[in-house]
Amino acid sequence: MTCSNCKKAGHNKGSCKEPIAETKTLEYTADILRVQFAVHMSYATERRKLRTLGVRMPSIPEDISENIVKEILHNKLGDPTSTWNCKGDLLSQREGTQECKCFTSDGPLSFTPSSDWDVIYFLDGTKWEDNKFTLWRIPLKRTSDEWKKIEMSKSQTFEDQANQGRRPRISWNRLHAQLPSHCTKVFEGTFDDIFIPSEEAME
Repeated sequence: MTCSNCKKAGHNKGSCKEPIAETKTLEYTADILRVQFAVHMSYATERRKLRTLGVRMPSIPEDISENIVKEILHNKLGDPTSTWNCKGDLLSQREGTQECKCFTSDGPLSFTPSSDWDVIYFLDGTKWEDNKFTLWRIPLKRTSDEWKKIEMSKSQTFEDQANQGRRPRISWNRLHAQLPSHCTKVFEGTFDDIFIPSEEAME
């Protein structure tokens, strides 16, 4: 056998006496995002040919949608501290934990009962195949009274379902209708637009 650490034969990583090699963390750059978006668009284009057979279209992978949000925060909202941590959210020195949710249909969004955030962003990708995106910002913590009281059904709130260990589910339209004064549209444009710094962000 060959050791995956030192690349020498006769032992494995568990019994290797050499220092464990450090794994370099790969940053999810704008160039990586461009490539991955193009790959996914190509895949979706092929899948679109099978729509007449009832094949469902793929949603946008989380790493792509979350990094789209990151680029918007960098280039449109002027928050260069926002970083992707591959756990479904972003971390910012300015805003704290930035939860990201993306939707490509009118279907319900789901939430992990125990997750916490300081601000939550919703990426409207319902027109992503036409290269159109809209980003909404809601500056409410998961633990805020306004958020906990969101009606998920006729008889239960977000807090009710979370306390039961269930994944609260609600569509963007129903959510927006309950929090209109807290929802702010912060971006509307194409995929290419997200990489262009706005004058406000550069100040």
